[in-house]
Amino acid sequence: MDNKSKKGFSLYTFVNGIVIALTVLFAVIVILIGSYAFTQSFTNEYNDSVYRIARFSAEVVDGDSIDDYLASTEEEVGSKFESYATTKQRLTSFCNNMGMSVIYVIKPSDDYQSYTSIFNCLNDNSPFTEWELGHVEDINSNDYAEAYKNIIEKGSDHEIVLREFNLNGANPHITALVPIKDSNGNVTAIMCVQRELQDLVDARRSFIQGVSGLAIVLLIISLLIVGRVLRKRLINPVKVIATETDRFAEENTLPEESLLSEIASPVKEVRALAVSIDKMESDTVKNIEDITRFTSEKERLDVELELAANIQKGMLPKREEFLADKDCFDVYASMNPAREVGGDFYDYYMLDDNHLVILIADVSDKGAGAAFFMAISMTLIRARAKMGGNAAEIIKYVDDVIAEKNSEGMFVTVWMAIIDLSTGHVNVCNAGHDYPAIMKGGEDYFVDKTSRHGPPIGFIPGARFKDYEFDINPGDRIFLYTDGLNEAKSASGERFGLDNILETLNAHKDATNEELVEAMIKRADAFEEGVPQFDDRTMLSFTYIKKL
Repeated sequence: MDNKSKKGFSLYTFVNGIVIALTVLFAVIVILIGSYAFTQSFTNEYNDSVYRIARFSAEVVDGDSIDDYLASTEEEVGSKFESYATTKQRLTSFCNNMGMSVIYVIKPSDDYQSYTSIFNCLNDNSPFTEWELGHVEDINSNDYAEAYKNIIEKGSDHEIVLREFNLNGANPHITALVPIKDSNGNVTAIMCVQRELQDLVDARRSFIQGVSGLAIVLLIISLLIVGRVLRKRLINPVKVIATETDRFAEENTLPEESLLSEIASPVKEVRALAVSIDKMESDTVKNIEDITRFTSEKERLDVELELAANIQKGMLPKREEFLADKDCFDVYASMNPAREVGGDFYDYYMLDDNHLVILIADVSDKGAGAAFFMAISMTLIRARAKMGGNAAEIIKYVDDVIAEKNSEGMFVTVWMAIIDLSTGHVNVCNAGHDYPAIMKGGEDYFVDKTSRHGPPIGFIPGARFKDYEFDINPGDRIFLYTDGLNEAKSASGERFGLDNILETLNAHKDATNEELVEAMIKRADAFEEGVPQFDDRTMLSFTYIKKL
């Protein structure tokens, strides 16, 4: 074999090749990451500045006058409304003084396919033609249509639309959109402020050119650092670092001595790398310990939450035991918290041989705090009810006790009824709760909203509560629920509402209470279409079978 073929290449050549390759690679990475970070930072500054101008500009527009403006023509509005001309002048001044390309106010159509111009204020240097009041323009961008929808339907306080491509000859630009509201808080129009991205494009180009030039200089300098110094001061220390990282990856334990103490290289990047590796190893060991501790704590919390959920369920009445010796009425209830524990509750119990209490309640929050408040409220109501009195007196007592120690400002809505099973007479106090659905004489269920409705318990210190009364006959039914049912939302944002509740009830008038509640649960789950349940959902169905 030819001796030349056995020759390798010198370390000098090898190191030079590695230096060149690594330097080029490093330069490319720095350019890509740096360009991205620079662009993001500059874009964020754009977003923030345009948003602040949009918010400031929206404050000068009278949201109550939007429809009045649109009811007039461009020629009429100036004479009818002095505020229109003043507002337009101020918006135009903002546009010029703050370097925006256009500030405009629009009202999108209901289907977000077009919008109507209300104000259209251009920069003096803008090539665009100003739109007149009432000008209708098609929406040719899904980004804008989605932004309008988020503001009007989802309550977004601002949207940012960035457009750099497919602009049909227009310059790249960014637009900030904020709602304009009337005195009732309703969105009547949208303020749009547009700024061109030319400054961003120029700054990004300068940044890339600067980083590229610096990378070339670094490459030339790197080619000069070869031979013994490079091997001693760079390659060998890196090998030590690599060996240590391999060891740590396998053992996940700290070394006896730090890398910095083992490396004598004066190259600050190598020393910085050693410091970073030392810190990484220390942080990793600490993170492993923290994760272990966090996992243990989470398991403990899960156990406690499960215990709390079981305790909460244990406080609810046991239907089978309660109805074992009763045949003049039937009752069935269901509670499904949005979290492990919730703030809804229901209750039913006998005050004496003739009088039955049924109630349903909803605490103003969810989770563990609401569950604790629920337990207190439920216990107080039951204890006071056993002392006698009508429903309003019971609720008033509980409100006084809770208001005295209610430092967190929580409250609970309650619908409570005392039913005389021998006569069918019902005494009710409604403390801020949803009205029940009632079925009488085999007719359809209905919701009677004419009855008295007081504040929630704990909501207004010293509040007064009034009761009301009605009579039921054998066969009549009462359906109670919390707002987690009627306010359940579909994927499109539609509410379940009373119409769906009554439709389901009337479709199952002849079902048992259990079948009726289960049918309602199934209907609500199907309506939500997989949307996560956002609130506790509780229902109770009562049937008066016969008089005692």
